[in-house]
Amino acid sequence: MINANISNISHSVLQASSSSAVKSNPYALSNARPAETPSSIVTISPEAKLADIGSRYDVTNISQNEMGVMVSELVDNELISSTDSLYLMAPRSMNLDPEVKHDLLASTHKTLAFAKEQGTSAEDIKNIERAVDILEKLQELFSKA
Repeated sequence: MINANISNISHSVLQASSSSAVKSNPYALSNARPAETPSSIVTISPEAKLADIGSRYDVTNISQNEMGVMVSELVDNELISSTDSLYLMAPRSMNLDPEVKHDLLASTHKTLAFAKEQGTSAEDIKNIERAVDILEKLQELFSKA
């Protein structure tokens, strides 16, 4: 008989404590993530991304391997198109050592001059001019860093 009464008391105490715990638990929502608002989302502008990349690469003294990494960063950050990347990555020589540094800006200027002399298509010339513009901007950013 005593056991039955203790069982009933324990059961009613558990019910009372569990329902009051839920109602008065100040930590119940502590793990909930606050809603993101436009002011709480941090974005990095394309100009800031370009400045960061430009500050790390000297396009007047860059290896083919470094150029590949730089172009990948530019494409990944959607700062240049895939077409731009092809014109920037075009090999300057068949026997180029990928670790030897060269002046990419100067060689791209030469490529542009040669393309114009040879009567290359207007579209190709436009793409090479775009590559020159990109490299000049990167060199400007590198010089400021």
